[in-house]
Amino acid sequence: MGAIRDTLRRLAPARHVAVMAVTKARSREEALMAVQAGVDAIGENWVQEARQKWGQEKPPIPLHCIGHLQTNKVKYAIELFDAIDSVDREPLVRALNQRLSAVKDVMLEVNIAEEPSKWGLKASEVRPFLERLGPHSKLRVVGLMTVLPARRENSEEEARRIRHDMQEMAELWRMCRNEGWPWAPLADLSMGMSGDWEWAVEAGATMIRLGTAIFGPRVG
Repeated sequence: MGAIRDTLRRLAPARHVAVMAVTKARSREEALMAVQAGVDAIGENWVQEARQKWGQEKPPIPLHCIGHLQTNKVKYAIELFDAIDSVDREPLVRALNQRLSAVKDVMLEVNIAEEPSKWGLKASEVRPFLERLGPHSKLRVVGLMTVLPARRENSEEEARRIRHDMQEMAELWRMCRNEGWPWAPLADLSMGMSGDWEWAVEAGATMIRLGTAIFGPRVG
């Protein structure tokens, strides 16, 4: 974590960039070691795995749901997670509002590259989606989250493509944040993973989600 923090200070000296440890397929013990190393949040992809890992005692830092959330898992997600970072469709919004007894922090997931294999709103859908939520929703939209296309090669063309998508995402986030919706403060832009997080920080990300960069490659 020390090297990651040093790089963050170099890339973004005037702002704090939160580091989320992505603990999918990692043990509770590994996740707690990351907490001790100084990460700011834990991100889990699957509700069932998170319940097994954290159901008895949650981590001492915020626990985020970052994977696709099925409506039939909403009850458990509300109980377990401090924030749900993958809200991406109206049925999920309805299910959350029906179950919630208090305001819940969420992020909207955006498929900025419009990859068919990924979940998330298209960029053009984000603003209308936020407007429809309105002040009566029990969801407080604290940010936008995106998963960029995986890097398949180290070509300059691919680097330009990914960085362009990141810039588009950051511009969308700034535009929506400037609307000043009380139900959508949009303080955070969650963008960047182990293979591209430095570019994400340069583009304006306020939160990065790291697995391999913290834990190393999975074994087995």
